[in-house]
Amino acid sequence: MKIRNVSQGNGWGISSVDDYVDFPKQDETGIAVTMWNQMIPVKLHRHHFHEFVLILKGSCIHDYRGVKVALVPGDIFLIEPEERHSYELNSSVELVNCQFYPDLLSGDCKEVIGKVKSKVRQIYREQDLGRKQDDLLHDMMEENQEKIEGYGQQAKLNRQGIIHLDIQERKEVEYLLNKMMEEQEHIQEGIESVKSSCLQMLLVYYQRYQRRNMAVRETVKDFRKEAIYRSIEYMENHLDEKIDIEQLAASVYWSSRHFRTVFKEVTGLTPVEYLNRVRIVKSLEYLEKNKSSIKEAAASVGIYDTNYYTRLFKKILGYPPKYFKSI
Repeated sequence: MKIRNVSQGNGWGISSVDDYVDFPKQDETGIAVTMWNQMIPVKLHRHHFHEFVLILKGSCIHDYRGVKVALVPGDIFLIEPEERHSYELNSSVELVNCQFYPDLLSGDCKEVIGKVKSKVRQIYREQDLGRKQDDLLHDMMEENQEKIEGYGQQAKLNRQGIIHLDIQERKEVEYLLNKMMEEQEHIQEGIESVKSSCLQMLLVYYQRYQRRNMAVRETVKDFRKEAIYRSIEYMENHLDEKIDIEQLAASVYWSSRHFRTVFKEVTGLTPVEYLNRVRIVKSLEYLEKNKSSIKEAAASVGIYDTNYYTRLFKKILGYPPKYFKSI
């Protein structure tokens, strides 16, 4: 790709007033495609226009929407106006920016942009709500169950609206960016129509990639649920035995920490909390229907310490087991 470098003194053309970046005007259209390939960190900044970004080479840390994410070649994302972001560079990186003002574009293009932004914001809100819930759970729970690194990284990517392209998708995006840059270099009649059409196609592709990502996330979510459901089924069928949470996690090829995290997401309870509740509810059946003694009911669900069983029973149901025996 060939494009003249529009960066200025501090590495990004950031003005001294309110950290705003000037629009890198290339022609009379409201669209500008530029390339960045310098070893200069990009300070926290914002702009009045939209910015679509494709990472071509190298890696950097992107600070946006309260999280930092490592970007790699093939990553794309959309920065909305007035939102601050920055890049930390540890090595050489090359990226392409497509900056544009929606007000100067066609109605169809504006409609596509609106749909893209709506989906990004939806994912962002979901991640923000999840983060707040995690913070509350952290305060409430005695044991801090942090998300494993991989899952946490995916949450950050979703929060920033980052999508990783496969080879064919990347070719599609690069072709459109190249076409717009060619139009900038050889300004001819109809340049505005060509660039606007390319941008619209670019955003339509971005919409498709969003849907693909969400479909993958739902598939992963369903797979994770199935793994938890299998574990729950095992618990309920082996209540009278010793149940090792570590072994349950290993049976679905997860670490115990990840297993506890996903289990709580699916059920609202930790594995131990869920197991205790199932055991107590099942023991109530033995007490009422089978007329078992308290000791027998406890042993029937794998609890052999009667005092512990009584305390757990009262904690979960609000009354001691002898209360239900009496009625």
